[in-house]
Amino acid sequence: MADYTQVRDALVGALAGTLYPGGTAQPSITGRPFVVYGGWPNPADLDVDLAARKTHVNVWPTNTEKVIDTTQSDWATMADPANTLTLTVAGQTVTVGGTVSTPQNVALVVDGRGYVYAVQPGGTLTSIATVLATLVAVDFPGTSSSGAVVTVPKGLTLSLDFLNRIYQNADPHDAVISPRVGGFGTSQREVRRVQRTFQISVWAGRPDDRDQVNMLLDGAMNALGRLNLPDQTYGSLRYIGSRPSDGAQKEHLYRCDLLYAVEFSATETRSDAQIVITTTNVSAGPSLDAQFPIATIVE
Repeated sequence: MADYTQVRDALVGALAGTLYPGGTAQPSITGRPFVVYGGWPNPADLDVDLAARKTHVNVWPTNTEKVIDTTQSDWATMADPANTLTLTVAGQTVTVGGTVSTPQNVALVVDGRGYVYAVQPGGTLTSIATVLATLVAVDFPGTSSSGAVVTVPKGLTLSLDFLNRIYQNADPHDAVISPRVGGFGTSQREVRRVQRTFQISVWAGRPDDRDQVNMLLDGAMNALGRLNLPDQTYGSLRYIGSRPSDGAQKEHLYRCDLLYAVEFSATETRSDAQIVITTTNVSAGPSLDAQFPIATIVE
């Protein structure tokens, strides 16, 4: 979730990009060196740098903060599952393919029965096939695996639901096999919106240096308006004011504070498992309090 430190760092990045449009290995926009950071200046470093005409620009989160809204938003998908495994059915065989990564679930539905395995770190295609074969073999004896291939023999389903009773007196049949792979996505919701005032301070050894940098940064921040944050939300910038100060000119220190209110979201993030199997219990009866089970449908 975004907090004031992430907003501060995003502001630092925006300021650095303004002062060094070609990158920090290239000359700055003024041709003079800058030090851009979050936090408060170290007095000893500041004295040395100002004497060398190196300007400091720092971002400080002030204590001025207010809550704008505490209404929780609906969950929104931020990242879809990235499935790297595959299950391919050919007749009575299932081949495990792709690349092993976690977290992922692999599943087989065989003649109305479901089998799910959570892939483990360090697993292989062969080990996944081995586990699936072991799970299926409980209900379908003779199910085996060789390498990354699972083989399900012909046979009757042992389920007692009404669909499978059809097969009780039937000849052995090829099992109906349905493969599934499910990954994990990410969703996010807003839990509150806050507004915090951030102070951007320019520290220079000459008043003309300070004024030039102040004008450049103020223009860049006004043009920015919106600040992208690491949790894929954004902060809205609003200019509050500026405070130039020549009070320390005897020490060759000229300063100006730019104040911006940033409204941003505090968010909550969760991991969402992709559904691979659903189970529906069907019941009936003369009344709601006199039900009896009829079938369990696995899909």
